[in-house]
Amino acid sequence: MKSKTSLFKQGLILSDLKRYWWVSVIFSLFLILTMPMAHYMQKFNINIDKSNTQYIKEFIANELSYTRGISAIYPVVIPVIIAVLAYRYIHKGRQASLYHSLPVTRAELYFNSLVSAVILYVLPLLVNVFVMGLLNSFSFLSDFYTMGLIFKWFGLSVLYGILFMSMTIFVGMFTGSAIAQIVFVYILNLLPLFFFETIKINLSSLLYGFSTFSYTGLYRKLPMTMLLSNTIQHTPRIIISYIVLSLLLLVGGLVAFKLRRPETAGDIITFKPIRPVFIYGVTVCSTLVGGAYFLGISRSSVSFAVFGYFLCALIGYVVVQMLTNKTFKVLNTYKGYVGYALVLIIMLLGVKFDIFGYINKVPAADEVANVYMGYNLYWWENQDSEKYTNMSNDNTTVYKETSNIKNIIELHKMALDNRSKNGFSTYIAYTLKNGKKIVRYYSIDTNLYASALGPIYESNEYKYGRFPILHQEADDIKYIQVHDYSNKKQPTVISDKEKLKNFITEMRKDINGFNYEQLATSAEDKLWIDINDNNDRIVSYGVNSNYTNTLNWFNSNNYQ
Repeated sequence: MKSKTSLFKQGLILSDLKRYWWVSVIFSLFLILTMPMAHYMQKFNINIDKSNTQYIKEFIANELSYTRGISAIYPVVIPVIIAVLAYRYIHKGRQASLYHSLPVTRAELYFNSLVSAVILYVLPLLVNVFVMGLLNSFSFLSDFYTMGLIFKWFGLSVLYGILFMSMTIFVGMFTGSAIAQIVFVYILNLLPLFFFETIKINLSSLLYGFSTFSYTGLYRKLPMTMLLSNTIQHTPRIIISYIVLSLLLLVGGLVAFKLRRPETAGDIITFKPIRPVFIYGVTVCSTLVGGAYFLGISRSSVSFAVFGYFLCALIGYVVVQMLTNKTFKVLNTYKGYVGYALVLIIMLLGVKFDIFGYINKVPAADEVANVYMGYNLYWWENQDSEKYTNMSNDNTTVYKETSNIKNIIELHKMALDNRSKNGFSTYIAYTLKNGKKIVRYYSIDTNLYASALGPIYESNEYKYGRFPILHQEADDIKYIQVHDYSNKKQPTVISDKEKLKNFITEMRKDINGFNYEQLATSAEDKLWIDINDNNDRIVSYGVNSNYTNTLNWFNSNNYQ
C-alpha cells in the first residue's frame, strides 16, 4: 500500500510556533488593552445624563467595522512582522541551505510557513473575540457590543491580515533582506500615492495652471491607503477582490519561491531581471523628491528645481548601485546615470516647451456641457454622490448657462495672458459634451479679471449656488441663529415660520440686488447668521452693511 504524503508537516509548524509564540502573546495583550479594555473604561466617560452614550456606541461600532480607531493599525503591521519571521530562513544563507536540504519539497516548506504565520496571527484574534464576548455577556458593554459586530471585526481582521501577509510573502521572494522585505511591502502599497503626488507637486510649478483630480486616482484605492484613511467600504465586490488578490499573491509567491536560488540570501534583489527596475525606480523617486524639495525651499524656482532633479537623481542612483552590488566601487556604472540624465533632459525640455499643448488648451464654448469654478475640487468630483447631493456652500456652482460658460472661458484666456500670482486660488473644471474633463488651477484677482467675473457673479446661476437662501422656504428651515459679536449677548434664535418667511423675503431682496462690487469685496460683518435646515445642515452668512433690507428687518423686530 502506497504511503500518503501531505503538505501539512506538523514538525515544521510546531518549530515555528515554539520560536515565535511571543509575537502572538504580545499581539494578544495589545489587542485586549487597546480594544475591549479601552471600551470597558468608557464606563467612566458616560455622563450621568448619558448624553454621550450614543457617541461612544458609534465610536465602538466604527472601530469594530474598521472605519475608525486603532483597529486599522494592527492588520497593517502585525501580519507583516509575522510573515517576515515565518519566512526568515530564506534571508539567511546557512538557514536557507539547511531548510532546502530537508526531505521536503519547496511547496511543503512554503505551505507550512504560511500555516504557521496564519496560526500566529489568528490565535490572538480569537482570544480577543472571546474577551469581547465575555464583556458582552457580563458587563455594561452589552449595550455597545453585539456578537454580529464582534464577528464582523474578526472576519475583517482575518481578511486584511491574510491580504497584507500574502503581500509580504510575495515581496519577500524577490529580496534577500528581511529589512528590505518590510520596506518593500509598504512601498508596494504607498509608492503609487507618493509617486503621483510628487509628480503633481513638480508639474504644478513647471506647467502653468496644472491640476488634476485630487482623490479619484486608482492609487488612492489601494487597500492600505484606504484602510489607513478610513475611506474603505466593505462591499461584497471589495471583499471578493481582496480574497482573489490574496490567493494570486500566494500563488505568485510560491512560483517565485520555487525559482529562487538559496545563494541569493542577503541580496537586496534576488532576481537579476528585476534589478534595473529597482535601480531606476529608486532613481526616479529620488528625482521627484529632489525637485519637490528644491521647489519648496526656493518658492517654486524652476532653475533650483532642475538642479535638484539632477543632484538627487545622482545621489539616488549611486546609493542604489552600492546596495545592489554590495560595494562602494560603482564608478563603472556611470553610463546608466548618463543615459538617465539624457532622458531627463529630453523630458524637461518637453515640459518647458509644452509640446503637448497643455498650458494653452482652452475648450470652445460649444464643446462644454458644464463648468465648475471654485476652490473645492473635492466637491466637484463627488457632487453626484449621496453625501454631497444636497451640499451647497460658497462657490459650489456648476455652470450650465451658455453665457456663463462663455464668460468663464474668457476668464480662462485672461488668466493665460496675465499669469498673475495674486488673488484667490481657483479651479476651473470643464466637463465636455464627449464626457472628457479638463481641470486647471489659477490665482484669480477679482480686480484684474473684473470684466469677466462681473457677469458671472451677477448671474442668477452664481447667486443660486452661493446663497442657498434663494431656494429655501420657511418650511425647509428649522431655525436660524443670529450672532451679534459687537456685544456679549447670547445668540438670538428664530423659529417662528411667519418671521422666517419675512426674513427670507428681506434677505432675498438684498442678494438679488447685489452687484459685482458688493459680491467680490468684503465689508465688515455686522451680524453672523446660521441657518439650520430640516436636515440639520447649517449654512452661515456674514451680514454686512450691504444687507440693508435684512438689517432693517432685524432692527424693526428688536433682534439687535
